[in-house]
Parts: sequence; structure tokens; C-alpha cells
Amino acid sequence: MNTPAAAEKKPNTDSGALKKASQVMKGIVTRFAANEPRAEQGALNSGFRRWRGLALAVGLPLLLVGAYYLFWVSDRYVSSTQLIVKDNSSSQNMSSALGFLVPGMGGENQDAYLVVNYIQSLDMALYLDEVLNLSDYYKSNRYDFFSRLASDASQEDYLEYFREHISVVHDETSGIITIEMQAFEADFARQLVETATRKAEEFVNAISNQLAEKQMAFVRGELELAQSKLRASKQAILDFQNRNKVFSPEELTKGISGIIQGLEARLAEQRTALSAAKTYLNPDSPQVVSIQAEIAALERQIAAEKERLVGVSDAQGEQRLNSLSASFQNLELDLQFATDAYAASLKALESARMEASGKLKHLMVVSQPSQAEEAEYPRKLYNMVSLAVVLLLIYGIGKMLVASIRDHRV
Repeated sequence: MNTPAAAEKKPNTDSGALKKASQVMKGIVTRFAANEPRAEQGALNSGFRRWRGLALAVGLPLLLVGAYYLFWVSDRYVSSTQLIVKDNSSSQNMSSALGFLVPGMGGENQDAYLVVNYIQSLDMALYLDEVLNLSDYYKSNRYDFFSRLASDASQEDYLEYFREHISVVHDETSGIITIEMQAFEADFARQLVETATRKAEEFVNAISNQLAEKQMAFVRGELELAQSKLRASKQAILDFQNRNKVFSPEELTKGISGIIQGLEARLAEQRTALSAAKTYLNPDSPQVVSIQAEIAALERQIAAEKERLVGVSDAQGEQRLNSLSASFQNLELDLQFATDAYAASLKALESARMEASGKLKHLMVVSQPSQAEEAEYPRKLYNMVSLAVVLLLIYGIGKMLVASIRDHRV
């Protein structure tokens, strides 16, 4: 009886041990199963937070900018032309009539740089506003808010906006000036370029004509001065002749000198004859007395002529002929100098006229203003890629800073 009872008791003991072991394994599996979803859920939450920051910092701005470019942005068209400044000179392709305005630079480039600066100047912007109402065009609400000019923009803001929408490039090798202007319509962009080109040509012509006129005015002034001096010199000689009642003191002096020489020769002959007559005639003889009377008359005449030549007569108040001759010679020298100066001024005027006509500037169009068929600005793909690169760099730097701060806290 003990044997069967003991046999029954052993199986019951083994069965309880197996049941306990199965319960332990079940608890382990249950705990493992309960912990595994928590780990996966934590990883999912961490990944979501990481992608959420990237989406907010990079994806959302790109999405907004892309929507702006796709649905709202106003396209801009570009019209371009090429110009070159030339003159009438046959010896040069590019003259330097405007060269002295910018010292130290080649004359070939100075005129072109003047045109480049003028196209970008406030004068050009105001002229385009006056002719084409450019300021109102830029402020029009037909175009998107970020592309147009502010409605309360000042003159400085308008000039800055104008310069941002044009491009003027000068090639120093060929001398060609390339002008590009942007507008929201292709036709208006071309109209802008045509108007600016005409105004630039007027500017070049005005500058060259102004320089030529200044040069001509200076030469004309010198000619008028020389002419007035010539007239004054002629009038001075005429007044001298009328005042002294003599046409040419020099010629009169020569005549009187000849008369004196003749009288002195006659006087010498009579003195010789007197000496000869006294050898065989009495001193009171009529022939001797006649010769002596003639000698006295010749001496008086010679004295009178010498007084006219180098003396001063108190009775008539006449001036010495030698002084008159010297004064007259000075007047003649002044007249000759004035005549030469007048001839030189005439020659200079003709040379200046030829030089000025040869250096007049012309703005020649190398290529006519183009008509755009497709919008060139804004460059959407380029801007999107650039924005994405910048945002990624900013996001990466931000993540590094946050990670560094967290490491320092730990």
C-alpha cells in the first residue's frame, strides 16, 4: 500500500515543478514583450523630433519661397544693347577731346566711362521718370509686394532701385559699352533701353559741342582782341600824322638831310669861289660882295634846315624831327606787331575750327536693343538651391551649438 501511494505523490511533485517553471518563463517573455515596444517607441519619437526640426528650419522656408516663386512673384525681362563712342577724326578711332576731364587715364576709355557714369546717374533716372513715369511704374501694385518699389520711397530709394535693375559694363579692350535694363514687361524694358540710349547720345553730343564751343570762343576772343589792337595801332598812326602835319617823319628827315647836304655843297663851292675872287679882286668889288651875300644866305638856310631837323623853334613850337621819327617808328612797330598777331589769330581760328569739327563725339549703336521672349529674373532654381544650402548650413551650425551646450551641462 505504501508503494502505490508513494508513486502517486512523486508525479504530483514533478507536475508542480514544471508548472512553476512555465510561469517563470511566461513572466520573462511578458516583460520582454512589454519593454520592446517602449524602446521602439522612444526611437520613433527621437527620429520624429529630429526630422521635425529639419522640416521647420529648412523645409518650411523652402516651401514658402517655392510657393512665392510659383504663384506670386513678378517676372522681370531684360533688354540689352551695345554702344561705342567715336569721333570724326581720321587719324584716331577714339579721340581724347574729353580726356583732360579725367587726368591719368587713356582718352579711349574716358569718354566711355563718362557715358557709363551718366547712365547710372540721378540725371538719367530723373529723365526716365519724366519721360516714361518710371517711378510710378516701379511702384505699381500690379506687381508683387517684394518686387516693386515702396509707395513712399524717397528719391534716394528710387535711385538705388533703378541702379539695382540696370547693368552697364565697359569693355576696355574693344571700347564697347553693354547696357542691360530690367522691367516687368519685355516691351517696356526695350523702351527703357532705347530712351536711355538716345539721352546718352544727347549727353555725348552736348559735352563734345560744349568743349568745342569753349575752344572756339577762346580763339574768337583772341581774334577780336588782336583786331582791336590793330585798329588802335592804325588810328594812333593817323592821329600822329594829323597832329604833326607830316605823313612820314622818317621820309621828311631824309629829305631835309638831303637838302642840307646840297646846301653845304653849294656853300663849299661859294666859299671856294670867294677865296679865288679875293686873289684878283678888291674886297669891295660887286662880285665879291655878291659871293659873300650868297654865302651868308646859304649859311642861314643851312641853319634853318638843321633847326627843323634837330632843333626846337620856340616860335612855331615844332617838335624835333628825330624825336618825331623815333616816335613814328615805335608806332609802326606796334602796327606791325598787331598785324602779325591778327594774322596768327586768323590762322588759329581756322585750325581750331578744323580740330573741333574733327573731334566731335558720336555714340554709335553696335547692336540694337533686344526684345526679350523669356523672363530672365528672378533666377528661381538658382535662388532655391542657394537658399537650401544656406538653410542647411544654418541648421547644422545650430545643431552643433545645441549639442555643445548639452554636453557642457552634463
